[in-house]
Amino acid sequence: MEQFGVLTLGSRLKRLSDHLFIQVQEIYSQCDIPISATYFPILRLLQKTGSLSVMEIADRLRLSHPAVSKQTTKMIKENLLEKTVDEQDQRRSSLCLSEFGLSAMQRVEPVLQEMEIILEKMTAFSSENFMASLSILESRVLNGSLADKVLDRLEPIEIVLLETQHEKAFYELNMAWLERYFPEQIAEKDRNILRNPQQEIIQQGGAVWVAVRKKQALDSVVGTIAFAPVGGGTSSDKRGEVFKLSVDEHAQGKGIAQRLLSTTIDFATQGGFSTLSLETASCLDVARHLYDKNGFVEKPFPIPSLYARADVYMEKSLILKTN
Repeated sequence: MEQFGVLTLGSRLKRLSDHLFIQVQEIYSQCDIPISATYFPILRLLQKTGSLSVMEIADRLRLSHPAVSKQTTKMIKENLLEKTVDEQDQRRSSLCLSEFGLSAMQRVEPVLQEMEIILEKMTAFSSENFMASLSILESRVLNGSLADKVLDRLEPIEIVLLETQHEKAFYELNMAWLERYFPEQIAEKDRNILRNPQQEIIQQGGAVWVAVRKKQALDSVVGTIAFAPVGGGTSSDKRGEVFKLSVDEHAQGKGIAQRLLSTTIDFATQGGFSTLSLETASCLDVARHLYDKNGFVEKPFPIPSLYARADVYMEKSLILKTN
């Protein structure tokens, strides 16, 4: 429809609206929230105001009186609303949330908070042209699952060893990170490692973990980290390297990077490694804060880095486990 410009504005907005309602309803269903996505504006308004008449609701939301009347009639039947008749004027009535409606709105609040974070990310762009902005919004909303992104933030995340089903996501997630921060500094070694984690990491004595939300079909992968032994150390000075730490943008702020890094540190400690090293870039403030917090200390590069983007080398001394 985009090729027809403003002549399809209404159709494009309806397509976007329909898609969002379907996605939100999927989230509600997964989280056992007993409301329809279309009810939210009325429920939120009554949650904030206490009680209003149908006409007042229509005026506040700028909707037609018949549309609000039809919607609230359904909500009364579903026990979400209660209707109270004015004792002074039997022709006048007001609506308020029932106990069941109040409970449903309390249950949906954590869902709304995570949904707001995702939608704010999707709408975080600027453009002086409305149609151009609409195209950007459509690409972000229609080409990805809002439901999956919100559920990734709501449901439990497990840290598991890489399996075959995770390899595609391991590649895509890390390539997206590289293309976002260092599009001109993606090395062939990056591509080889990301395409072949089994051969390039695991079969060389390393390990790869992924942060996943378990699903009936494929797991939803939201984070990755890799570990590899580093040659040159003595038997009493085993050294390892941390790399490919990445968390999908929509799942950030939930402590996933810390859990991935902690898993790697624990693995290296249990394996008798005395030192963990990593390379990073000085422009990555959030990553640097994470490494500082976990006891990594900046040191001179022992050898030149293979990556042009890496200008910081860090090490962490591990407390060896003794039997």
